[in-house]
Amino acid sequence: MPETGDDADLAQALAALLQAHLGLDPLAGVVWLALRDVGDSPRGLTTAQLSRRLEVEHALVRRAAAELEALGWIDSRPAGGASPALRLTMVEVPGDGSGDA
Repeated sequence: MPETGDDADLAQALAALLQAHLGLDPLAGVVWLALRDVGDSPRGLTTAQLSRRLEVEHALVRRAAAELEALGWIDSRPAGGASPALRLTMVEVPGDGSGDA
């Protein structure tokens, strides 16, 4: 099945991110790209929203978010209420490796 333009763009962006950051878990890369697409929104996205959007178990999204937070790329805080969801916001945009000589 051929990829649509958006799918091909996402696949290319993910491949570039994983190439620049060899130890990065692919799901963490997808989570980071989803947050990047939100832009500088102070509200970011919740792990519950990402879980539904990506059709991935919530626990796996939380684990990917924990990896990104450990790297210093995102910040997380409780989403509120009784939900186990976290609200994720971007802290830093990782380099794509293009500055390496």
